Amino acid sequence: MFGCGIYADPNDIKTAIAPDRVEIARNLLQSTSEILDYQVQKKKLSDEQRLSLIAEEAERLLTFVDQDQVIPADKWKYAELLRATGRFEAAIPVYEEAVKKAPNWDRRVNDSLRLAQCYAKAGKVKEAITLARTTLKAPDTDTAPILPATLYELVPSAEGKGMDKELGKLLVDAIAAHRRTKVDMNTDAGKGFVAAGRFHINRAQQKAMVLLGQSIQL
Repeated sequence: MFGCGIYADPNDIKTAIAPDRVEIARNLLQSTSEILDYQVQKKKLSDEQRLSLIAEEAERLLTFVDQDQVIPADKWKYAELLRATGRFEAAIPVYEEAVKKAPNWDRRVNDSLRLAQCYAKAGKVKEAITLARTTLKAPDTDTAPILPATLYELVPSAEGKGMDKELGKLLVDAIAAHRRTKVDMNTDAGKGFVAAGRFHINRAQQKAMVLLGQSIQL
């Protein structure tokens, strides 16, 4: 410190300036999610309890963030907080703005898939599937999120709302996107992606068969 006093905690959302709060809130929510994920893996929490605690923390963090103070590049972070609390309809216009102004394929893919889930939750399943399909145009280096988001978020949110066969076809195409994804095997993220790939694909194949109501060759 050398006489300069105590530095402000960069994660102290209460004392941060307004434009910085959404980034801090997202980081804190991410940390909470990782801790709770570990608790679920250790069977100390159920997945339902995990989601409830994440929603509770997101609600708390939202009280410190003024949407009008969030810059356009950070809109997706604010939308993430809304989505975590289950405010899917409120998150839709925020995600729509984020997708429209996405600076690259990584953000466009992630935000489009999250927006698609929000559409499905709001009963707009056709719009959700159409939007999710736009991510299939992404280059091989940016397709990693497609299958997990489709399988674990979009499908459960859209299933049983009259378009199950279309969801099944989307899953089949998401599997193909997963298989063509290129990752850096020199990174932990790349190694993790490959290690989990077969598990995700197997679950997606099984779900696609249920949705399509028939056996399929994948």
